Amino acid sequence: MNLSLQEILTQAGAFILLVWVLKKMAWKPLLKLLDERRERILKGFEEIEHTKQEVQKLKADYEHSRAHIEEEAHRKLQESVDEGKRISRELQEEARREARAVLEKAKEDISLEVAKAKVTLRGEIADLTLAATERLLKEKLDETKDKEIVLDFIEDLEKLK
Repeated sequence: MNLSLQEILTQAGAFILLVWVLKKMAWKPLLKLLDERRERILKGFEEIEHTKQEVQKLKADYEHSRAHIEEEAHRKLQESVDEGKRISRELQEEARREARAVLEKAKEDISLEVAKAKVTLRGEIADLTLAATERLLKEKLDETKDKEIVLDFIEDLEKLK
C-alpha cells in the first residue's frame, strides 16, 4: 500500500470539510434533538414525582376518610344498639304495666264473683233451710226420723244437681 502525501492531505481535507459541514448543518439540530429529549425525560420524571405525591395525598385522604367512616359507622351502630335496648326496656315496662292491670282486673273480677257466689249461696242456704224446716215440721216424729228426713232431703238435692 503505497499512499501519497497528496492523497492523505486530500482525505484529511475532505474529512475536515465533512466535519465542518456536519457541525454547521447537522450538529446543532442533533444537539437540539438531544436537549429536547432530555427535557422531555426530565418533565416525565417531574410528572411522575408529582403524580406520586398526588397518589400519596389521595391515599392519606382515603385512609383518613375510611377511618372517619368506620368511626361514624361504629358510633351509629352503638346508637342503634342503645336505641334497641331503650325500646326493649320500654316494651318490658309496658308489658309489666299491662300484666299488673290484667292481674288487678282479674282480682276485681274474682272478688265480684265471690261476692255474687256468697249472695247466691246465702239465698240457696236460706231456701234449703226453709225447705228442710218445712219438711221437719210436717213430719216431726223423733230424732232418728228427723235425721233420716234430712239425709233423704240431701240425697234429693244431690240428684237434682
